[in-house]
Amino acid sequence: MDVMRERRRQVGGLAVRLVDLAIDLLLPTVVFVLLAPTGLPAALRLFLGGTLLAAKAVGGGIRPGEFRWRPAVLMAAVPTATLVGCYGGGLGDTVGMVAAAVVAALIVIGDLLRTRLRRNDAHRIDGFAVLVLAEVVAGVVLTSISGDARFVLARSSFYLAVGGLVILATTWTEHPFMRDALEPVAAKGDPLRAEGFGRTWLKSQRFRSIYRFVTATLGAVLLIDAVLRVIVIYSYPPSDVAESSLLSGLPLIGLIGLWLFLNRTFVVPRAEHLLDAEMAQDSGIRTVNPPSAQVQPVDLDAGHT
Repeated sequence: MDVMRERRRQVGGLAVRLVDLAIDLLLPTVVFVLLAPTGLPAALRLFLGGTLLAAKAVGGGIRPGEFRWRPAVLMAAVPTATLVGCYGGGLGDTVGMVAAAVVAALIVIGDLLRTRLRRNDAHRIDGFAVLVLAEVVAGVVLTSISGDARFVLARSSFYLAVGGLVILATTWTEHPFMRDALEPVAAKGDPLRAEGFGRTWLKSQRFRSIYRFVTATLGAVLLIDAVLRVIVIYSYPPSDVAESSLLSGLPLIGLIGLWLFLNRTFVVPRAEHLLDAEMAQDSGIRTVNPPSAQVQPVDLDAGHT
């Protein structure tokens, strides 16, 4: 029962992450389409979609009890009101987007300061909020130069590129991104198997290399998609942003699908075999030898090429 409950929890967690990713990818385009009857320029509609995405990022995870509604609503409502007010007042698209971006940046800074003081931890800052702030500041500078709707659409590439770099940076640490992500899956809800995973990580260089490879390739996929997304977006004229928005998301679907297939079919099973060998060895030691017996460790990498 515990194993089944753990598997259901893992499946539920994966479903939540997939929904979260789908929201990130589709939200700007959905907002763009829904606002079409308003007659707002394409750049403003995409900017509003990006603002809602930034609000979701500030709010945090979508799991029940984790989302911070107050800062998220503030992040969505105030910049939106600023943008619509500037546009309605005849100040122009670019002025409205810059003003809204400045307001959004102030909200993120205020949230960072409030969170830091409340936690009474001078060194604890929400890293993702800092990422959102950096993107907003970049948006202020670049939007003031050009009001091109394609630039606003390409904002998602920034998140993908930074995410890819962060994942790549974990590759050679003791906790690569995919090691932490896949360890509960490999353990299958079994505490002994979870302990075996840790032992295998320490014993087997090949085991470590597998998870580092999976991590590095995921980071590379995100970086490649960030580049392809910009290329697709700017291959269409500004008037076709709706079409380019939909097509620019296709490379990520294909790349992630290929990454999942190759790693799940050819790479991760090798790590599972190494873990199974460690568990078999540990089971034999527990059965044959008393707890105080001195047993020479077995080289798990032997025979695995």
